[in-house]
Amino acid sequence: MNAFKKIMTLLILFISLFSLVSCSALFPPPKPKSTVAVTPEKVELKFPDIMRVPIVFTGTGWRPNEMVVVDMVLPPGVEMKGVKPGEDVGIAFGQADEAGNFKAEVPPTAKLNTLFRVGWTPILAPDPKTLNPIPPGVYTIKASGADSGAVATTTLEFLAPIKK
Repeated sequence: MNAFKKIMTLLILFISLFSLVSCSALFPPPKPKSTVAVTPEKVELKFPDIMRVPIVFTGTGWRPNEMVVVDMVLPPGVEMKGVKPGEDVGIAFGQADEAGNFKAEVPPTAKLNTLFRVGWTPILAPDPKTLNPIPPGVYTIKASGADSGAVATTTLEFLAPIKK
């Protein structure tokens, strides 16, 4: 009888362990919530001043070493050359560190092409005569993880140039 108890105990332990492993495979722990924030939260659409203002996105909760793409959601009626209606436009990207934190700054070319919708000369220089700033307002910013598919959003407000 003693051997029977040992076998039954081992069988119950094995079944319990198998159940725990199976459940964790079926119900993995929730992913950490990914976040994104922007500094500053408001930017004046004044050229050339905006070229000296760093627009920086930071976030947490991304996969280690994951590429994070930062897009601006274009509201209805805001058109951008090369971007179909309803599509978002990329404005920055960064790579998460080992802890899942990322930092990305909007480069000057994105400020020119996206925020000012500038045309370019034949020698590939921006043509200041073609500046066509996006309408002032609050724009949704979406950060997406290239590996995880995680998405986080924030807003960035663009202000009309202040008259002095």
